[in-house]
Amino acid sequence: MLEVLANAAATSLTITNFFGAALGIFLGTLLGAIPGLNGTMAIALLIPLTFTWTPLFSIAMLIGCWKGSVYGGSISAVLLNAPGTPEAAATSLDGYPLTRQGKAGKALKMALYASVIGALISDILLFGAAPPIAALALMFGPPELAMLILFALVVVAGTGNDSHIKGLLSTALGVLLAAVGLDPITTQRRFTFGSLDLDAGIELLAMLIGLLVMSEVLLQMEEGWEQAPGESIVKSTDKNDSRVTWPELKRCLGTIFRSSLLGSFCGALPGVGSITAAFMGYDQARATAKNPEDFGKGELKGVAAPEAANNAVCGAGLIPMVTLGIPGALSVAVIMGAFMIHGLAPGPMLMVEHPETIYGMFMILILSDFFMLVIPLPIMKLGQKVIMVPRSYLFPVILILCCVGAYGTQQSLFDVKVMVFFGIIGYLLKKWGLSPAALLIAYILGPMVEVYLRQSLKMSGDDPTIFVTRPISLLFLVLTIAVIIWIGWRKKKNS
Repeated sequence: MLEVLANAAATSLTITNFFGAALGIFLGTLLGAIPGLNGTMAIALLIPLTFTWTPLFSIAMLIGCWKGSVYGGSISAVLLNAPGTPEAAATSLDGYPLTRQGKAGKALKMALYASVIGALISDILLFGAAPPIAALALMFGPPELAMLILFALVVVAGTGNDSHIKGLLSTALGVLLAAVGLDPITTQRRFTFGSLDLDAGIELLAMLIGLLVMSEVLLQMEEGWEQAPGESIVKSTDKNDSRVTWPELKRCLGTIFRSSLLGSFCGALPGVGSITAAFMGYDQARATAKNPEDFGKGELKGVAAPEAANNAVCGAGLIPMVTLGIPGALSVAVIMGAFMIHGLAPGPMLMVEHPETIYGMFMILILSDFFMLVIPLPIMKLGQKVIMVPRSYLFPVILILCCVGAYGTQQSLFDVKVMVFFGIIGYLLKKWGLSPAALLIAYILGPMVEVYLRQSLKMSGDDPTIFVTRPISLLFLVLTIAVIIWIGWRKKKNS
């Protein structure tokens, strides 16, 4: 084993491979910061260029691009309340209020530190515990996944809402919208109103851009067309407002560590992904905080938790691909194509046939986390200058990028119409005090919980006791009931 690690270090720890990882992080951060674009698009565009490159250089750059884009989305989320990537939606809940208080630098740096720590923890787990974690993921069948997602839906019902009723309404609307399209089992049409474009459901990226980005543009336009977004920000002369102090980082370390483990766990489960991890990280931070009422108003833990969780998915997301040949997320599925191009067939035999390449990749991943501390800094500083541009110049550019992002996924003008529709819906939701974020995460989780519930009932012959006869499933069911009771008790106590 030591000989394999020594050979892996000799072939992987080279200036060329470091440059590949650094280039990927830079491109990913830049694209992730632009609303409507994301790392998956960049990875897909870069793959044809890697045909003649070495496997380690190619994979280092592609994974660096993925990592950079996950953090990059937080830059526009914090500065403009317009998440550049879906993973950054939860970050904007407390990141943007900090910007309005004149603490944009503090929020961006906390997001960066949490991202690096989360990615580092995840990569170390990938390096040392890939087989055991993959084995744990295999213990989750449809009943366990159904109860896990049901638990997540109950928890996120309160995300971004002062009222649990409003949170439940947002969540219910998201689950209802998730039913649009063809039934996943019978292929029967549901809520399509005769439109062929809706047979595949509502495009997630178009919905997200409308709900979170376009709606925010409409809201801020009400404040004044000529005014710059930065003019409504409180001006601060305190140097500590542009950096994260050690006491602040120390206070958030527990939250970052828990969110990193949660994100790693979500990454190891195929199909759960970084969006779910980010919202679950945010909710666990709020649920365990001594001051949950501060969340949504500029709480640093509300920035640290989702960023640690969504970046932790990157390393652990490779676990099911490397050990089982199953891509755990969309970006991993694209990266999996690059593995195959270079003759690396993902699956149980990959670490047996190419141990030096795989362990070399793990080493580059860990070292690339340190590049993340430096490379995004100039993009971060540029972003802080962008918010001083008047809305009359800035918002038309953002709206054009929104249209490009919505159109680019499937090259469909229908998706642009979907974006505009949900932009108006998001505007109305925010005006009425409902949470677009809760709706969005419910939309993502809705199809998953439906499929797993129906698969579970087919396994048991329509016997619902399958959810209480399996230990892990029963555990999440008990936790779900406990959360509902706790919410009711807290509401009664506060009334």
